[in-house]
Amino acid sequence: MKTTFRNEVKLLDDRILDFISPIDKTYRGLGIPTLYGALSILANRSVFFIGTRASGKSRTIKSVPEVKDTFEQSWDSFTLQGLAMRVGKRANQHLVWKIDEFGTFSKYHRRLFLDVVPKIISEGEYTHITRSLTIIIQNCKLTLLIALQPILYSQLCRTENRWEAMATDRFSRFVLLNPLRSKTTDIDLNIKLDALTPAKLGNVNLKKVVSLYKHQLSMRRAELFARDYVKAMAGFLGELKATQKHADLFYNLFWVYIQPFNQLQYAKDLEKPIEIQAGMLKLFSKIGCYNNGVTKQDLADTFKVTPRNIEKYASGLIAYKLIKKVSGGGRGHHTKYRVSPKIEKFFKEYDGSL
Repeated sequence: MKTTFRNEVKLLDDRILDFISPIDKTYRGLGIPTLYGALSILANRSVFFIGTRASGKSRTIKSVPEVKDTFEQSWDSFTLQGLAMRVGKRANQHLVWKIDEFGTFSKYHRRLFLDVVPKIISEGEYTHITRSLTIIIQNCKLTLLIALQPILYSQLCRTENRWEAMATDRFSRFVLLNPLRSKTTDIDLNIKLDALTPAKLGNVNLKKVVSLYKHQLSMRRAELFARDYVKAMAGFLGELKATQKHADLFYNLFWVYIQPFNQLQYAKDLEKPIEIQAGMLKLFSKIGCYNNGVTKQDLADTFKVTPRNIEKYASGLIAYKLIKKVSGGGRGHHTKYRVSPKIEKFFKEYDGSL
């Protein structure tokens, strides 16, 4: 008999449901994305949460709890003065930086960010000393949780070579889908996690988890991400050794958010870098925020484009089997789009587990 979503979660530990349930009671549909953020900190793997406005990406980052023995900070701008004041001198620490909307950064902030962050991620160090400023970061780990919209992500990859290099080498991409969303009051949950230790890796076939990342990263990086996330999953559950159950659980919880990004990448030719089909990703993220689908006309009104423009990008998503078209009867503007049956099934089971 095929395992249901709830039984799959129950197979190992109630700790996952204990973690996601309080989040989903306030922000329905954001418990599992928030769990991914927490596991990213434990694995020390940075992530882009990509979604349209009102998809919940910023709230997801805000809901990721502070993990004991990490030094967490949120940023809505990025300057040397701010870095000196808020970070100053740090050594032998795990830094966690949250950016709940990268679109608020000016061009100057973004360029400075690209000067500083890759160096800390790759070398664990950054130094800037002047008469008025002292920044000394030594032997530190840095995990970043960054929310941004599809169009901005695409623009940055096309116009900033350092961004594209950083993204394809150091970050996973997580598409924020949330058809379970409901109107909520914006409150802080103040959840905290005790210090967690990743488990040791046992005899585990990581092939399925690697498949989530191999189209986002080099194969070697994909293998490292898969290893570290599975170890983080086991550690989150208080296990000393990661087993096949942890790898399967990780895949079953997160494939729906990671695979779609992979399908929407393309290269114009062999001499061009891989790009994301931003229009399709933008539309898919929006359709993924509706539980019973959304009409073509409503999408056109939301994005201030023509219904024909919606049809153009929707046809590509249908070809990739990410959405389906449902006739609404009457004239064409009643046509509705819904996420694919496979994705709908995931969220139906997710909703039933809460």
